[in-house]
Amino acid sequence: MTRKSSLRGLLGGVMLVGGLAIGGHAMAQGTVRSEPYPAWPDPVIQPTLSVDQAKAIVAERTQPQTQWTGPTTGPEAPKGSFTIAYVSPDQSYTPYVQWGKGIAEAADALGWKMITFDGQGTVSGTLAAIQQARAATPAAIITPADANALQKPIQDAVAHHIPVIGIHATAFPGPSPQLGLYMNIVSNPAEIGQTEAAYVIAMSNGTAHDIHMVDDSYAIARFKAKATVTPIANCSGCKMLETVNMPLAEASTRMTPVISGLLARYGTSWWMTTCCDGYYTNAAAALRASGASPDNIKLVGADAPPSAYDMIRRGGFEVASVPEPSSLFGYEAVDAVVRAMAGQPPAHFLQPTFLIVKANVDSEGGSSNQFVPSNNFACHYENIWKGTKTSC
Repeated sequence: MTRKSSLRGLLGGVMLVGGLAIGGHAMAQGTVRSEPYPAWPDPVIQPTLSVDQAKAIVAERTQPQTQWTGPTTGPEAPKGSFTIAYVSPDQSYTPYVQWGKGIAEAADALGWKMITFDGQGTVSGTLAAIQQARAATPAAIITPADANALQKPIQDAVAHHIPVIGIHATAFPGPSPQLGLYMNIVSNPAEIGQTEAAYVIAMSNGTAHDIHMVDDSYAIARFKAKATVTPIANCSGCKMLETVNMPLAEASTRMTPVISGLLARYGTSWWMTTCCDGYYTNAAAALRASGASPDNIKLVGADAPPSAYDMIRRGGFEVASVPEPSSLFGYEAVDAVVRAMAGQPPAHFLQPTFLIVKANVDSEGGSSNQFVPSNNFACHYENIWKGTKTSC
């Protein structure tokens, strides 16, 4: 992306200025806590769903999300100019860009700054980026990179009183003491899997034959797979045909022969669920090339990048997806920073799960190909941070 060159130029000019200006100020507050609080209980997978339960879940999770269920109280943000470091593994990946925009918007509302460090799509690049971020001594580091691969710089940041906030940095939401994350922001993976399963069970009236595609190298993908597959496998009229383990990075080269094999084994009428929609552009292309019909093969996904919105909107093979919030995750991350700076635990909040289908594809931010709940979350967070009582 052209955005990368501009980001590199920005870093060269302001990285150390922003960091040195605020590092001592943050510590001078005297209450900053970088060490994570205890982990939250693990999400619980629901093992069975009746057809009626599945239909109720689909009805609930396709509705507009106008009600704010997040925090309404908390510490005010400290006065002063602070800088947050955002370590993006790859600024060519749309969700990372959207989460970063949310952080920047929230920081701007407080008069703070956000600086982006771009890992440029490699593990070594991301490691270098977080090391640069740590050296800048920001008020906090926020990253969607895999925390397991960044333990040395994360633990170093924590030791130097810099809280580290993850967005999808590990599988489960909440603090992660083992990984040094003051907070990890992610939707409930058990609910994501349950929602996919509910849609398949509901729309097939309990008769679906399903194939699940997963990248087993990711813990969160394995957990989502279990949460999706278990209710379908336990549905008396349904059948789990196969689980396909495919590295996401190999989808473009492996998908055509894999789809050909699935069609040969199971015919031309089945459902597919997955941990992440990254597979489905290639899967849909392979299905079209094979002559398969979108009336008989239906794809249900998660994460919902713009390609998923487009396929659902056009009536392609993908019929539904469970999105992750875009800018809301950025506001949640900044709220965790504010609470860490006050020495308080992060808010125990999980945005309710949403399900995109053709009937609602343009709602809740969908017209811009992203999930932005219509619950005025920015107003609610700003009321907390600024100690105001604006009607939201």
